[in-house]
Amino acid sequence: MRFSRKAIVPLVAVLAIAGIALFGTRSTVTTGITPAVAQSPQFAPGTTMEKIARDGILRVGTRFDHPGLSARNLRGEQEGYEIDLVRYIAGKLGVPADRIEWTEANSASREQLLQQDKVDVVVATLSINDKRRQVISFGGPYLDINNDLVTVKGNPKNITDPQTPNGVTVCSTLGGAVSASLRKNFPQTNLIEFDVSSKCIDALKNGSVDALATQGPIGAGYVSKDQKDIELINKPFAVESWGVGIAKGDRAFCEFLNSAITDFYTDGSAEEAWADSLGRYTQQPVMPPLQPCT
Repeated sequence: MRFSRKAIVPLVAVLAIAGIALFGTRSTVTTGITPAVAQSPQFAPGTTMEKIARDGILRVGTRFDHPGLSARNLRGEQEGYEIDLVRYIAGKLGVPADRIEWTEANSASREQLLQQDKVDVVVATLSINDKRRQVISFGGPYLDINNDLVTVKGNPKNITDPQTPNGVTVCSTLGGAVSASLRKNFPQTNLIEFDVSSKCIDALKNGSVDALATQGPIGAGYVSKDQKDIELINKPFAVESWGVGIAKGDRAFCEFLNSAITDFYTDGSAEEAWADSLGRYTQQPVMPPLQPCT
């Protein structure tokens, strides 16, 4: 199963429309898979994989506030599609789920967590781009997505893009790829930034801003929790790819991750994880083309 970028717009369209109808009001997403844990896996000495397997701990930077992708539920547990991917990768390293250490990674801190060796990987809706490649490396990508806008229910201001009509106020996350895309492609946008998307949702609902600009799956996750008050406008823009962030230049780890992501899709684990998270309201995506490790 391989990704086709031509399928991205239909995917987001279904995400926006079917999600609102079918996801319901559940505030948590049950983990979709229980991956096998490799017993005494062998890796080349000195590699990141060998260290993680030896220590028996995988340190992960992720989001705590993205329903369906990576969120902390009412029991204090991480859940969502990205979380299932992390647990799958951990299993390949011989690390069980209860030996994963989760660190909250907001848009502005993700690269720094890797540079400061506070985490081994960042799986946190992290878009692959040239600017980030200057300071970190990536495995993957594991998902292709589009950006979209979340408005209050009914889109009363008839917002069609981040700067139309004139004077609309758009919120996004500080240091995120969406904010950078807005500045580049919609230079007239009246942009307000917070450290996490959930604060933008609060600002949208109290009338401080008119829209949240975010990646489609993130927006749909928020809509699924509050479909009576907010909606996706379903006018996607700016295709992006999400990857697993790792330390700069760790080619061996990148190649391991690419192999694990391939297995995640080809053995049915991705389909199962998606079906129990975002798949409640959108079709199963196909795997994007992996990017070369450098």
